[in-house]
Amino acid sequence: MFNHVKCEAVAVRTDTGICPGVAKTKQGEAYELNGRTPAPVGICCQAMGALNSTRLAMAVTPRGSDVKDPFDIICPHGVVTFRLSRIG
Repeated sequence: MFNHVKCEAVAVRTDTGICPGVAKTKQGEAYELNGRTPAPVGICCQAMGALNSTRLAMAVTPRGSDVKDPFDIICPHGVVTFRLSRIG
């Protein structure tokens, strides 16, 4: 069984609370990552690149494995902290 992974923007380090990058990520945005990237409002492609290996490990390993759950990852620009957690 393939675990779906929740990805939530838990912190955005700007005065406005919105990432200045192209995706304009806001604190509290949440995505379900499974076989496709989220749509219609999606995650920044650079952030997705940074968190994808951890997302894949969480998706294909059972709970209780060596993969930490939840797991926080800061985007490559250092602005947004994303929290990954298994849904199923």
